[in-house]
Amino acid sequence: MPKYKLYNEDCLAIMKTMPENYIDLTVTSPPYDGRRDYGKSLEWDFSIFKKIAKELFRVTKEGGVVVWVVNDETKEGSESGTSFRQALYFKKIGFNLHDTMIYKNMGFHTPTIDTFKILSICLFFLKVRLKHLTKLKLLQ
Repeated sequence: MPKYKLYNEDCLAIMKTMPENYIDLTVTSPPYDGRRDYGKSLEWDFSIFKKIAKELFRVTKEGGVVVWVVNDETKEGSESGTSFRQALYFKKIGFNLHDTMIYKNMGFHTPTIDTFKILSICLFFLKVRLKHLTKLKLLQ
């Protein structure tokens, strides 16, 4: 039996085929607001995010981790705050926000006031009941 399995599928479609409490770790980078043009191949808004978050909670094992790599769109010099809304929603449905990491993107970017982003956010969510939290050795 393999120790791991990688999926490169439509996440909602594949998660619906999985039983509850199935996945130990999910690392994903969903669309960053309107920062990239995916053409007609992808629709993305907060209602789609909520469906994905609920499925992630259902299929993640107790003690499992979701790493959500995001960034907000900037318009007229102000960030959208979508990553914060997403983090709060993950907490609302039962995940614990275990850690937040900010990292520097190493790719080339043409700077403008609305598009230049050299930092991204990694949100680490943990599915665990609080009474079990002290028993886990988390990412040590």
